[in-house]
Amino acid sequence: MNQTQLATYLSKLNIENSASMDLALVSQIVQAHLKRFSFSSFNAMQNKLLSVNNEDLFERLITQQQGGYCFEHNKIAMLALQALGFDVSPLLGRVLLNGTTTNPRTHRLTHLKYKGAEYLVDVGFGVKTPRVPIPIDSTAQFREGINLYQVERTVNSVTVSLLQPEQVTLYQVDLLDTYESDCDVGHFYSHQHPDASFVNNLVVSRISEHERSVLRNLTYVHFNELTGEQSEVSIEHVEQLLELLNHVFYLEPTMNEVSWVFDKVLTRQQQAN
Repeated sequence: MNQTQLATYLSKLNIENSASMDLALVSQIVQAHLKRFSFSSFNAMQNKLLSVNNEDLFERLITQQQGGYCFEHNKIAMLALQALGFDVSPLLGRVLLNGTTTNPRTHRLTHLKYKGAEYLVDVGFGVKTPRVPIPIDSTAQFREGINLYQVERTVNSVTVSLLQPEQVTLYQVDLLDTYESDCDVGHFYSHQHPDASFVNNLVVSRISEHERSVLRNLTYVHFNELTGEQSEVSIEHVEQLLELLNHVFYLEPTMNEVSWVFDKVLTRQQQAN
């Protein structure tokens, strides 16, 4: 990421480029990124070949704000941290939300080394993404807002689980040398393979200071962590979906794109029934 792109990125996050180079800045970037740029499988559902070349990715994710998933969000965040001077590199992990421990390594994260300590930086895990850098030096618990997380560290891997307000294992990350070519393979599978989850399911989410919003196919759920209030809405027509994508998730797809995705989701639901 060049300095012009870095300035644009930080400006969209409302972060001063002169901010102190410390862990607080990393936390600020994570939280601002999650609030500003939505996690989204919208593009992956449309049979588009999504380039993760640095220039193409910046244009799509930051300039055009089309949304994206882990291979897009976490690469941009890593490039920004790298441009700021942080010691960062990519890692791959297995998503364990479904309880299957043999899932492929299709989740990209960022490995941060700072003042002798190690962290995972993640801005691309959808609605359950932690809003802070994850300390991984040892097995321990940490709290972020109402959320209590568990980190289990071995020599070669880290497993991150959510303990409160629900109990679920998020992912296991292998602490191996990981290259962009490794990430390219996972990215290609995740948005091109006909059986890949994001090819077949619409998942869009955005996380602010105390609120988490998620669209799973044609069901929209909003949760306020301060009040505990949760609402659920069924999406019944294309215009309703477009309005939600525009005003809640800050995405600006065309009506034709929304109609295509809406019909794909509806067809799959009808076939399942």
